[in-house]
Amino acid sequence: MAKIQNEDEKIMNALLDNRVIEELSCGTNFAYVLNDSSQFLLTDYKVLQSQKSSDFVKCMKMTYNGKMAFYYMTGEVKTLMSMFPALNADTLTTIVTNLFAAIIEVKSNGFLSCQNIDISFNKIYVDEKTLKVSLVYIPVRQKMFEDYGTFENALRTNLVRLINTLPALANERAMRLATALSNGTYTLEDLYRRIKGTAPSGSTKVVTQSDNRQKQIKIRALNAPAPLEITVNKESFLIGKNAAIVDGVISYNSAVSRKHCKITKDGEHYFVTDLGSVNGTFINGKRIFPNQACPLKDGDTLRLANSDFRISVK
Repeated sequence: MAKIQNEDEKIMNALLDNRVIEELSCGTNFAYVLNDSSQFLLTDYKVLQSQKSSDFVKCMKMTYNGKMAFYYMTGEVKTLMSMFPALNADTLTTIVTNLFAAIIEVKSNGFLSCQNIDISFNKIYVDEKTLKVSLVYIPVRQKMFEDYGTFENALRTNLVRLINTLPALANERAMRLATALSNGTYTLEDLYRRIKGTAPSGSTKVVTQSDNRQKQIKIRALNAPAPLEITVNKESFLIGKNAAIVDGVISYNSAVSRKHCKITKDGEHYFVTDLGSVNGTFINGKRIFPNQACPLKDGDTLRLANSDFRISVK
């Protein structure tokens, strides 16, 4: 839990560390004090006040010790972080769906910027009864994120880290959600539709007989002492050197961990997840983070420790 909180706090560091704002606790409510009033975005604030939906935590401009401050009234909603102890896969899936819906609404607004949304888990507010999400928007010139892509990547990464950390989320449904979040080919809108059970955009092509044939992934060793090819024949396929606990065995390299990585299948897409191996898992020379699903495609080079494999998806 502490690890999630530490990573979560990094999201706000750009504004807090640069002293653009300072946080002020006000009981169940809170405020951000603005150290330089020239940072204030009047247009954003006016648009925020005009929003009639409950997608935002109500914000009121006030003065604190001679400085401008934004006072946020949370009402009876709770932070997502405070819900961690009782969180399960079904509840998280609904919350993520509602969170994405609120963010998509901001994207389509045309006046507000997603880069001004505080997406730390202690600033995402949830109605316990309906699981509807309310966002905290900070109307200042300096953004928390360099661009929208950075914002979305931080959001996805934090959610995947949450799923991989909480023991209650160690189940198939939560892992499917983590896999979808890690798939960079899906837009946020695709993810929203996918989680709600509808097809992502761009998937309405006519299905031919050849399309119905299941794709298969093969992993062929490039520098093994003898020819080795592993066929992934399960939706969750473990690879390592201990034949008693994995599906695909790499016995010739002692640098490969007993349970090194996992290949997962989601629809027509494949992902690899490093399982905390000592010597790491790499895609095309770039080391991937442990316990985070990363896309695999035809022609990729997968390295486990210092053994290379060519990926074939056909």
